[in-house]
Amino acid sequence: MTNSIVIYGGQFNPIHTAHLLVASEVNNLLTPDKFYFMPSHMSPLKTHEDYLDARYRVKMIENSIKELGFGELCLDEIEREGQSYTYDTITRIVNKNPNSKIYVVIGTDQYDQLDKWYKIDELMQYITFVIVNRYKETQEVEDNMIAINIPRMDISSTMIRERVKNKQSIQILVPQSVEQYIREERLYEN
Repeated sequence: MTNSIVIYGGQFNPIHTAHLLVASEVNNLLTPDKFYFMPSHMSPLKTHEDYLDARYRVKMIENSIKELGFGELCLDEIEREGQSYTYDTITRIVNKNPNSKIYVVIGTDQYDQLDKWYKIDELMQYITFVIVNRYKETQEVEDNMIAINIPRMDISSTMIRERVKNKQSIQILVPQSVEQYIREERLYEN
């Protein structure tokens, strides 16, 4: 039986070293039975410049999971297509795992706009948010949430896409297998 599930969602366009740091810290602290990386099809609260087809993002996540040594891919939002609402995804997961404790990992940027999330009050009845500090040293959260303070690593997918466009190094910013894949497929070059 699966007692605890961590869901780490995002566009992962591309997945990078800071994402892996977050995953590692959350996994070590919560020691869940399952850890899912869940790439979104289209996040309702993000702009979609430099949109990259899901198959490329999925491959980069698969490469990263191999390097991390833990985690699984959950394609619910990719397969559903359209806007990715966490509420819809979570209700599906809860129905499949009715007795599991479900954690959803988000950063400070998303925490600051939870009031804009679709059916946020209903969603919070099913899950515990795990808030990771992003662009700040610590993150204060509400009592029914978990704050995890990780070493600051100011890396963003936008930065990586820009560096690739400008023919700059992305070494260490992404896992080696992801860098190799980006170069082979010529992703983000134009």
